[in-house]
Amino acid sequence: MGGKPISALQLVSWPREDLSFEILSEVLRGGLEIMNKAGCTIIGGHSIDDKEPKYGFAVTGIIEENIYRKTNIKEGDVLYLTKPLGSGIISSAIKKNIASKDSIKEVTDLMTTLNDKALQFASEMGANAITDVTGFGLLGHLLEMIGESDLSVNLYSNKIPILKYAEQYLEQGIYPSGSKRNLEAVRENIQFDKSDESVVNLIADAQTSGGLLFSSPKNTSENIDALCQKIGIQVWEIGNIVSKYKNKVNIIKS
Repeated sequence: MGGKPISALQLVSWPREDLSFEILSEVLRGGLEIMNKAGCTIIGGHSIDDKEPKYGFAVTGIIEENIYRKTNIKEGDVLYLTKPLGSGIISSAIKKNIASKDSIKEVTDLMTTLNDKALQFASEMGANAITDVTGFGLLGHLLEMIGESDLSVNLYSNKIPILKYAEQYLEQGIYPSGSKRNLEAVRENIQFDKSDESVVNLIADAQTSGGLLFSSPKNTSENIDALCQKIGIQVWEIGNIVSKYKNKVNIIKS
């Protein structure tokens, strides 16, 4: 973690008989818009006819200074998250054609927000370890950070930011199969009270374009609110790193 994107090749698979080129034009326009925001130049690409639409980039970048590894957490570190959770649940609601316009806007705004400001914030906070929260959900990526170390995490269930509509759709029984697999994969490494079961479902939710999860020393001289305001970002303190006890991740109320 810590690289700066420089150039990219655009990769497109498109079912030309089923989806119009007008839709493809909008996809390409959206990709160009985000790459411009990231300061990354699209220098070419490849396209093929395919049964399913696929779109992405092969990106080349550089790291000039700090290389942040996800496993470099330290005892006493504070754990921060830079985006709310729940995009997987809302995406499932969209696929089922039951998502409201407000929920679609909520999750789209979240997923199209770059993590450049989040990385700047983590860097200025003196981060020890950084990862992004994507397909394995917060719990899966957090367990990757802990690895086989002699450390545990106290995760504050009442401080984890959740998208408003994600909670609503979860109550309606919408929960992606990928998120269910995430939960089963981490269950033996987490401990929580039954009253937090719905929160646990949410923090196992598979994310698309999630935020950064990072740890930094507790005794920082930075005024966090002032730093958030300066950079233009919202960040949540969601836990802390302690010596190993009970289980790898202990979900508690702060």
